Amino acid sequence: MLAAGEPKPVVQCAYDAVLEGAEPEAALVAAIRDAVARPGNVWRALLEPVTGVRTQEEYLAQVRCTLGARASAQDWRKRAAFWKGAAREDGRHAETVTPSVSALDPVVDALPLERRERVEGML
Repeated sequence: MLAAGEPKPVVQCAYDAVLEGAEPEAALVAAIRDAVARPGNVWRALLEPVTGVRTQEEYLAQVRCTLGARASAQDWRKRAAFWKGAAREDGRHAETVTPSVSALDPVVDALPLERRERVEGML
């Protein structure tokens, strides 16, 4: 990006910090954070809607959404507990085999060998 010719203050600042020994990701985050602090910067225009001040209506909408999700989850847990209890009370389901959470195979996302080596190299 630096060789493209246009001045890139954020990238240049991060690049300079990396040359001085900083971790690349930390240097980039610090450079973006500094750019966001400057009024009129493109980074500020990009990130301010995400990180900026919230109105009371936005905050209340998020609180309602969170409380609704919690209530829905609690309702489903109650339903599951009811039917689990009902199934145990009735003897006709005593021989029914059902999967246990611990018996299920974990979902494994297999990485290609080349990518796995690169990931392990970063750790």
